[in-house]
Amino acid sequence: MRSLQAVSATLLSVPLIGSAVNHAFKWVSPPMSDGSRGAQMWELIRDGGLMDWLAVGHLVLGILLLVPRTRFAAGMMQLPITLGIVAFNVTMFPSGIALSIAMLVVNLGVVLAPRDLRRLLAPSAG
Repeated sequence: MRSLQAVSATLLSVPLIGSAVNHAFKWVSPPMSDGSRGAQMWELIRDGGLMDWLAVGHLVLGILLLVPRTRFAAGMMQLPITLGIVAFNVTMFPSGIALSIAMLVVNLGVVLAPRDLRRLLAPSAG
């Protein structure tokens, strides 16, 4: 199970770190607007400066996913964000649904580690 968690964490960290690095260095241009509400929202996020903060969050969580000691916690922190990404794509940007579902699957691969879940849900000793 640990190897599944490690592979999932690595797969999840790649787009997070890649997005942050690309935002900083602008190697790949953002996709052109297709006129959808989702594309319009992304333009607002990029042009309004929110993407700067998102890139920092992506970078931090991406790095934490690669560190075995923080992997589970980073996956738990990323899970509601991933669920929001899926909801965004389902409701506003349908062309991104497949990729967001793939992201959800690898995020679940990080957090569905039985030992980590037992430790999280166990009553405190104090």
